[in-house]
Amino acid sequence: MSKSVPQNLEETEIFQNNSNLADFFDNACQCHKDRIAFENFDVGMSYAQTSDHVNALASWFSKNANVGAKVAIMMPNMMAYPVVVYGALKAGMTVVNINPLYTKRELEHVLKDSEAKILFCWEGAGAVVGGANLASVDKVVLTTVGDLLGFKGKIINLVVRKIKKLVPKFSIQSALSFSKIMRANAKESFTNIEISYDQAAFLQYTGGTTGVSKGAILTHRNIMANSVQAYYATNPKLHGGADNEQTIAICPLPLYHIFALLVHNFLLFYSGGKSILITNPRDLPKFISILKKNKFHMISAVNTLFDALLNNEDFKKLDFSNLIVPVAGGMASLPSTAEKWHKVTNSVMMQAYGLTETSPLVSAMDYDAPAFTGSIGRPALFTEVQLRNDDNQVISGVDEVGELCVRGPQVMQGYWKVEDSGVDENGWFKTGDIATIDESGYIFLVDRKKDMIIVSGFNVYPNEVEAVVAEHPAVMECGCIGVANEKSQEAVKVYAVLHEGQSLTAEELIEYCREKLTAYKVPKHVEFIAELPKTNVGKVLRRELKSL
Repeated sequence: MSKSVPQNLEETEIFQNNSNLADFFDNACQCHKDRIAFENFDVGMSYAQTSDHVNALASWFSKNANVGAKVAIMMPNMMAYPVVVYGALKAGMTVVNINPLYTKRELEHVLKDSEAKILFCWEGAGAVVGGANLASVDKVVLTTVGDLLGFKGKIINLVVRKIKKLVPKFSIQSALSFSKIMRANAKESFTNIEISYDQAAFLQYTGGTTGVSKGAILTHRNIMANSVQAYYATNPKLHGGADNEQTIAICPLPLYHIFALLVHNFLLFYSGGKSILITNPRDLPKFISILKKNKFHMISAVNTLFDALLNNEDFKKLDFSNLIVPVAGGMASLPSTAEKWHKVTNSVMMQAYGLTETSPLVSAMDYDAPAFTGSIGRPALFTEVQLRNDDNQVISGVDEVGELCVRGPQVMQGYWKVEDSGVDENGWFKTGDIATIDESGYIFLVDRKKDMIIVSGFNVYPNEVEAVVAEHPAVMECGCIGVANEKSQEAVKVYAVLHEGQSLTAEELIEYCREKLTAYKVPKHVEFIAELPKTNVGKVLRRELKSL
């Protein structure tokens, strides 16, 4: 693999050896077969072992679902995750990632909308899955954190269930066991089927730029292209080739999130790296003990996680001599955090920018930048960007403000079941982000055009929160906004108007939301007011709520 962008490289050339993600996977496994691909709880899985497991599972998939069927995956970072993803892709299925912390309501929406036929969920989410309407699902497969970890996995499962009590009681009728499926199909062979690179590989759910939860259709071509784009955007020292030292990358972000999915399941896999999967990064002492054992070259995280590490004295004592690239994404990185990071680790945060709809990478700061500038860098390979004003006219002036639009091979095919694909007839996607571009082509984000709230790198859509709050019998109407928060960039705040004669405390409303929303979506602040600011037609003016 080349260490720099070859002169006059054509876009079509990046697909010459990989006609789809099955070829992509097989070629990587063949090239790096003796290396460790993934590590979890100090247990490694080589590229060759990953290949065997994936082929066994692909064989099971081929006997239990039709090509093109949707396979939902509801798991934290664990060894089974990449095996299920690649197994589904090799069998021609479409992967639907689901946050394992979702509530019943959130899970049901994704399952129903995606029409998923098979659901893989870890046992810790069993109670939610067991209580959900699974009408569209034909099979549920239960996984455990200890799967594929050998004898150590049995001990880990015991700790998870009995000591940490992370698996509540549940009942799922006719649920299958992942470990039993793997044992039963261990000796099965799998012959690759014909898969077009324009076939859907992922339905990755996002609120997009409209705030309505929907699935972005990411094709085999999208993911392969973005993997190569990310490869050329990152430091060549990370991709030294078969004869050089293997890259060790720390993966604390959830693989079901498009950022970590691309970086660790595809980019690092493509280049022969080892991804160390962190199942619970909130357990900082355990997380840092893993970092201490590994002289890592790369770590991907969001600003809040970088900040949490920097505030830990044990982290500051680690050996950072091998660290090449700390990749920051998912949310804007704060200059203060970047400055502290450089002081502690002597490395510069590489800020990257992307969206679910762009697989995700759009741009990245230069890997050899001498200092953090706040820029999200320049466009990735084969990527065009432009700024447009409110009249959809292209803005060409340096440092002028406009909506960032993107065109390239990583841009999604469209939104699942949505008439407006989100991509215009010329292939341009409007990001909903307001930006400027300087004379050297560096992009700087200014603000978001829409009202999306970002909490620790995760998107929160006011419409969804408002819908839940409005269900409370005491609430007449409400409005939701994001407010500044030192720890998570933004926090969710709700303004509520109560029905006459009703009483409700902020704590009671927050508790009500906890039953229906994932933790990061739950309002942190509640304020009761007599009337919401509205337009003449009755639409709540969120911008005026922000000035209250």
